[in-house]
Amino acid sequence: MDLPPPDVCHAAIGRRDPAFDGLFYTCVRTTGIYCRPVCPARPPLLKNCSFVRAAAEAEAAGFRACKRCRPDAGPGTPAASGSKASVTRALRILEAPAADAPPLPRLAERLGLSERHLRRLFARHLGVSPVALAQASKLARAVELLDRTEMPMAAVAAEAGFTSVRRFNELFLAVHNETPRQRRSRRPSAMHLTLSRFETPFATLLIVTTASGAVAALDFSDFEERLRRLLTRHHGPVTLVSGDTPPAVAEALAAYLAGDLSALQRIPTAAAGTAFQQRVWAALCAIPPGQTRSYAQIAEAIGQPGAARAVGMANGQNPIGIIVPCHRVIGASGSLTGYAGGMARKAWLLAHEGAALQLV
Repeated sequence: MDLPPPDVCHAAIGRRDPAFDGLFYTCVRTTGIYCRPVCPARPPLLKNCSFVRAAAEAEAAGFRACKRCRPDAGPGTPAASGSKASVTRALRILEAPAADAPPLPRLAERLGLSERHLRRLFARHLGVSPVALAQASKLARAVELLDRTEMPMAAVAAEAGFTSVRRFNELFLAVHNETPRQRRSRRPSAMHLTLSRFETPFATLLIVTTASGAVAALDFSDFEERLRRLLTRHHGPVTLVSGDTPPAVAEALAAYLAGDLSALQRIPTAAAGTAFQQRVWAALCAIPPGQTRSYAQIAEAIGQPGAARAVGMANGQNPIGIIVPCHRVIGASGSLTGYAGGMARKAWLLAHEGAALQLV
């Protein structure tokens, strides 16, 4: 199809006509930027415009792609969705753990937008500001910590992303009409779980199960304090009662140790954690026996390639060792790196599963 006449092109960008999207691109000589016909920016004067058929022509002539309408992206790609895609990317960043969620100026910089324009996009697509959304995310995280853990209030505030306990208390009261301490006082009574021991060739395992037989925690017997700490962090107050390992769990673990490496997948689990942690733990379970992944690869797998550090933190908070196979995560160089249960046990598990090891 031939390029439409300049006056037709200019009229199309004046009304942001989607029928012309992809038929031509507008090169604005006064700004050095090229745009799609549907660009939400103020239309330039005709005398300052030239029109080309392809984005490559504009770039070859030295024009830069507009950051609002993203003409450098092909049809159907996330970038071609323009402002909506920018909001989607911002939400993905803000959903990261609180310690990794950037303040507004840095968020806008990462998206290639001004703070003012980012606020306008949030108002248009979501009806709230980035600050309000970030505060809601922090408060949701704080509620989860208050209900599930025994962490001190200062630690809850810091973990949820607040830089001040006073600000945390003020915002919590304003939104929930009660203080964080009042919220915690309304928690349900302690959860009753069963603690059993299971012998293996390389260690004695502590296994915590629910009334339905699902595994809520698994750790080594010399790390019982850590097991109890993670249980409290993820489930809130718990009472552990000694008992037997459920037959289905014992049989599956025995089968795994005997060489049926897929047997771990038959064990029901009841791990509690944040949405981000759950995604990381699901990605761990997706690593086939005999294979390994790095933190960066796990971050890629969950769609957050810049969150390798946060993935490492979630990996360390995994309450169900072996079954949720955090031992299958190694260094990017192929070295074993660390393991909460000890390097010798990690090496044993990987060797049992047939993974190629670089013992560095």
